[in-house]
Amino acid sequence: MRGKHLGQGWRAVAAALSVGLAAGVAAAQPAPAAPAAPAAPAAAPAAPAGATAEKPLSESLTGMAKAEHGAGAALFKDGDYAGALARFERAYELSRDHRLLWNVALCQKNLRRYAKMLATLRRMEEDAGAALTARDKQDIAELIQAAEVYVSRLEITASEAGATVFVDDEPVGTTPLAAPVPIDIGERRIRVSKPGFVEFVRQEKVVGGGSVALLARLERAVHRGRLLIAAEQDGLIALDGKVVGKGRWEGSVPSGTHALRVTAPGMTPYEVAVLVRDEEHRRIDVSLERAPERGGASRWLWIGGGAAIFAGALVAGALLFEPGTPAEQGSLGTVPLGFGGRR
Repeated sequence: MRGKHLGQGWRAVAAALSVGLAAGVAAAQPAPAAPAAPAAPAAAPAAPAGATAEKPLSESLTGMAKAEHGAGAALFKDGDYAGALARFERAYELSRDHRLLWNVALCQKNLRRYAKMLATLRRMEEDAGAALTARDKQDIAELIQAAEVYVSRLEITASEAGATVFVDDEPVGTTPLAAPVPIDIGERRIRVSKPGFVEFVRQEKVVGGGSVALLARLERAVHRGRLLIAAEQDGLIALDGKVVGKGRWEGSVPSGTHALRVTAPGMTPYEVAVLVRDEEHRRIDVSLERAPERGGASRWLWIGGGAAIFAGALVAGALLFEPGTPAEQGSLGTVPLGFGGRR
């Protein structure tokens, strides 16, 4: 029985990829002209006697895979390559028919995602395996060779292991990289990130067909800022419950919120929460207000009452100890009081 192969329709897709890539190389342009939308593959050439011909995708796919394939073809025809790519990839996930990967590769080419296109072609070789004919394998090899012109290899040596490498904000690996990462030609944003360290970011112009080597030195992130407190000359400055100075203080503090308190004799304490961001220089000017008099009325009342009591005592003393006044005994409430006089 003849094994599966791509068939004439899929051969046309492969030819469109190859021609488009070759034209782009000749014109030194990163984006070759888009070929026609992928149609349902034509029937395979007549099989030898006793062999079973492979059905086209429009007939072999069923259910949601068939619906996704049809939607992808319609989107591709309208020029929505990103939308078509998502539908073709979904159809492949549902059916695992390796022929769909030709459409995936075609969409990636039109989106100028050449590195991903290479990965798709290599995945097709792995997934299809013995189902690919010698001609199919040759087509794939030629396409890979043509697409290599649009791809360079990224090699990163990082000072820290376990850092994530991003290309255009898409993660591509963790340091140390197991192998160079294919990246597309054009302006690429390369970022190496690890918690607790300052990110390494580099904008690189990739020409294709070569390699990009970068040394990423990651420095530990310092989450601190500077704070300046300017208060009155005798203002006592306390930060987070600890006295740090008087009148004026400046220093480095950890990023975050800090409790500031400034006090001075006879003045109302100044209390506020101060937020200091990373590498921020912040100044706080403190002007204390005089504290209001507390307990004034009661103090005067006490003084007045004391004067009245003192005056009453003088009068009582004059009466009690006046010569000739007989001694008396009495009580005030339940407490006996004894009054002595002259005898």
